[in-house]
Amino acid sequence: MIKLIATDIDGTLVKDGSLLIDPEYMSVIDRLIDKGIIFVVCSGRQFSSEFKLFAPIKHKLLYITDGGTVVRTPKEILKTYPMDKDIWKGMCWMVRDELPACDYFAATPDFCFAEDGGSPIFHLLRDSYGFEMREVDDITRLDRNDIIKFTVFHPDKCEELCTPVFIPAWNKKAHLAAAGKEWVDCNAKGVSKWTALSYLIDRFDLLPDEVCCFGDNLNDIPLFEACDCSCAVRNAHKEVKERADYILDTNLNAGVVKFLEKEMK
Repeated sequence: MIKLIATDIDGTLVKDGSLLIDPEYMSVIDRLIDKGIIFVVCSGRQFSSEFKLFAPIKHKLLYITDGGTVVRTPKEILKTYPMDKDIWKGMCWMVRDELPACDYFAATPDFCFAEDGGSPIFHLLRDSYGFEMREVDDITRLDRNDIIKFTVFHPDKCEELCTPVFIPAWNKKAHLAAAGKEWVDCNAKGVSKWTALSYLIDRFDLLPDEVCCFGDNLNDIPLFEACDCSCAVRNAHKEVKERADYILDTNLNAGVVKFLEKEMK
């Protein structure tokens, strides 16, 4: 019997970078929660973005944000996995020196830092994703211990640009994951969506066969490893579909909500 459902957002429930979601999700999820199922939003998005997207039922959900680096209820943070200061600052310096075509930002559990308030990345995160943004002159001058994610951005080919130098330099010192064509997310070593979901599974004393997960991209594969019911939408990355137990309709055709309505009665 499924007792916890965890789902990615972008590419799984909605179009990437959108705050528009099929309202049917709200009613279906609400009914599942009324049956006693724990529903967890689990994405690379910031808490404020997830909270806005699920506004009608936002106080009934649990949240895994920023690629698994923060676990929280609507009112309090349960767990964070911060990065070592030398790691995220070193990543920042490398992007500046080696990847001039890319931009970047650093995230805390509640807001993100970027260096140019007029840049495409700043407007994309604030206006499309609904992030809380802060402009600073130089991210590397920040003296903070709560940076939980560093992200590299390019509008078309981020992973391709990061592959020759950036990824080899850091993939043994941090957890790196491509999140679509635009992003390479960097967390503390060993920290992924699996880490955060495993924390909740332990907290609620659940078994893997009591958990169902939904995703579309490579950063969702660790999520699948924490459950016995893994579902990929039809538009998912090929490798994700190969790991999934079920292949659903596409995100734009509400594949997840169709599955929930049919299988979770």
